[in-house]
Amino acid sequence: MALNDILEQIKKETQEKLDKISEEHAKAVEKVEKEFEKMMKDAEEEMDEQVAANSEKIMNKMVTHAKMEAKNKLLSEKRELMDAIFDEALEALGSSSDYEKLMTELLKHCEIDGDDVKVIPAKGKEDVTKAALSASGKSYQMADKSADIKGGFILDSKKIEIDNSFESILNKQLRDDLELEVAQTIFPA
Repeated sequence: MALNDILEQIKKETQEKLDKISEEHAKAVEKVEKEFEKMMKDAEEEMDEQVAANSEKIMNKMVTHAKMEAKNKLLSEKRELMDAIFDEALEALGSSSDYEKLMTELLKHCEIDGDDVKVIPAKGKEDVTKAALSASGKSYQMADKSADIKGGFILDSKKIEIDNSFESILNKQLRDDLELEVAQTIFPA
């Protein structure tokens, strides 16, 4: 065999090996590309699932938050309505045609004794309170001043001061008991 034939044979074998390596390389690249595409598709699907799950969580939180805000707003509006009702009741008591009778009864139920007890009337209600004091039979004195209250009076002595203003009676003494009844009347379940 001539040198040319040997070289040709080596060239042919080398080319076959290169072709085989190139074919194997192409198959390996194709396999890696398919695996990469599958990984990308899987990653995309997983991201879509996470986005959907997170979106649902966010929507649920938003709905819950909106419901809470609506409930708080409703409660706030109910509170405002209740306050308005009690303010209206306070105004009605202060302008009642039975104001003198109310004052007389309140004064009769006062249990303070002493010569220094003074009745401080509501502004603008001095004469009516004086008449009620006289009708109550109590020996209290009328004060020279009046209080900035909507109705009722304040009993004042050196030892104690008792607030019998309508504001105090309605808001501090009666409101807790009346509020539930009023709420059930205006907001039936």
